[in-house]
Amino acid sequence: MTAPDTRPAPASPGRRPPGHRTGAPRPAPPDGGPASPGALIRHGSFGSGRGRRLGVAGAGFAGHQVAEAMVPVLIGVVIDRAVRTGDTGALLSLLSALALLFALLILCWRTGSRLTTHVYSYGEHELRLLAAGRVLHPRGMATRRSPGDVLTVATSDASNVSGLAWVLAEQGGALAGLLTATAALLLISWQLAALVLAVAAVQLLALHLLSGPLERRVYAEQRGAARAGALAADFTGGLRVLKGFGAEGTAADRYRDASQESARAALRRIRSLADLSALNSALSGVALAGIALVAGFMALDGSITVGNLVTAVGLAQVVAGPMETLGFLGAAVASKRGSARRLAELLAVPHRFPEPSAAPPDRTAGPEDGTEERPSDGPLLALRLDDGPAVTAGPGEVVGIRAQGETARELAELISCRRVPEPGRYLLRGRDVAGLSPDEARRTVFAPPHDSAVFTGTVADNLAAEAVDPAALTASGLDDVLTHLPDGTASEVGEQGRLLSGGQRQRLLLARALHQPQPVLVLHEPTTSVDSVTEDRIARALRGFGDRAIVLVTTSPALLGACDRVHEAPEPSGPAAGTHQDRVTAR
Repeated sequence: MTAPDTRPAPASPGRRPPGHRTGAPRPAPPDGGPASPGALIRHGSFGSGRGRRLGVAGAGFAGHQVAEAMVPVLIGVVIDRAVRTGDTGALLSLLSALALLFALLILCWRTGSRLTTHVYSYGEHELRLLAAGRVLHPRGMATRRSPGDVLTVATSDASNVSGLAWVLAEQGGALAGLLTATAALLLISWQLAALVLAVAAVQLLALHLLSGPLERRVYAEQRGAARAGALAADFTGGLRVLKGFGAEGTAADRYRDASQESARAALRRIRSLADLSALNSALSGVALAGIALVAGFMALDGSITVGNLVTAVGLAQVVAGPMETLGFLGAAVASKRGSARRLAELLAVPHRFPEPSAAPPDRTAGPEDGTEERPSDGPLLALRLDDGPAVTAGPGEVVGIRAQGETARELAELISCRRVPEPGRYLLRGRDVAGLSPDEARRTVFAPPHDSAVFTGTVADNLAAEAVDPAALTASGLDDVLTHLPDGTASEVGEQGRLLSGGQRQRLLLARALHQPQPVLVLHEPTTSVDSVTEDRIARALRGFGDRAIVLVTTSPALLGACDRVHEAPEPSGPAAGTHQDRVTAR
């Protein structure tokens, strides 16, 4: 039996054959209730109108199995009606029919294989989009999932779940082949047909009872692989830090333990599958031997002809394949359910942000016909740190907030709308962020994380802009980096920017932020990896963006010295406002 989840994915998932509907309903993540494992399994094979294709594919596989079962029947007829009688005309006619039967057999298999590949590939693609859409949802996730875990769910688990299409198509074909072979044997001898049905029933029941643990072992295997992958990704990304602390040995031990546990889980799953396969093959062999033995005795006593004997032995070999395929039904479904559970758990993670409430009364509304929003007369951003004066920033202003450690990180998450603010604490264009959706808020403010990722590709790809802005290149110091790269903005940066130094990566990330269109830009320690000369140049250049407000969450004296106002992060004595020079003099 061909393993359903090892079929190749399409070379170009972006191509949509006729009939593929991109806007078809999909199982909804938590907003409308979590998608169940069963719903995900059904969607992978039947969603977006794929059920009809799968039905035709199953008919193709059924035609293949029926034609395969008819081959020994036709060979037996050739022996009885042409070879035994010496009728050359009948021999030629029957051989021509046999050739047509083989042509039909190949055509049916090709049809079933192509359509099932389509269903499997696009089902996998949609399940992967569900996982990615949940992780990238603007309202976030209440609990953090490691990148390795998410990657395993979105790739291996999604592929395994959509592989049910192969299971259903091949199982339907196997059932059609088994019934055809049984009917042909019934015409020869009811005893032979009864033997096939009895062995098939025992086989299906035994394998169904023994396939229960496989679902749990698939789940454990995928979870172990995700943990090992997450550790590998974390250790690779933080290799320099690990070397600095001399913790390479500890990290290697942790990864070794996780990898060995993942390997043990995989071996347990493989052993279960091997045991089922051995039992399946043994029962199929018993059926084959029993049919051949009974048919042989019947030919000896003259109950059946020589042609019938050849047909019976041939059908005994034919039914072995369908019986093995049908025997794996329970194991295959258990495997899919194990992966579907992991995908359902990811989709069921609650949102970090609640549904946006109704707009507050002080919202700056547009005309009653809803044509265009009027700009607020107040600042672009207003944030209350404590009971003291609020942090405000308008177009052309650079405002600093002195904060470090966990306080700085939490403050950056609040301003970037990755943390739920208290009502009335945070305003954008005069609108309370607590009453906005994250998408609405992020159309006004852009606040990249301090540890943003550099994408594999070129410098231009990482800027994520339709046109390169020379002012942004200069202000970020990236123009100096480009003089050392062979192809300027077309230069490759390597996987996660491996071809760049730490300072070059940080200047590239700053240039990306300056290319964004939002009127408010929040930067969390944007110059920690650059030298002091470059940092001073960046600090002075940030004042050249008169159409936007820039908020700096930092402890850098150079950056704070370039700010129009500097605020202290909340302290027991409360915040105070003033310039950076005022604070230096006071101390």
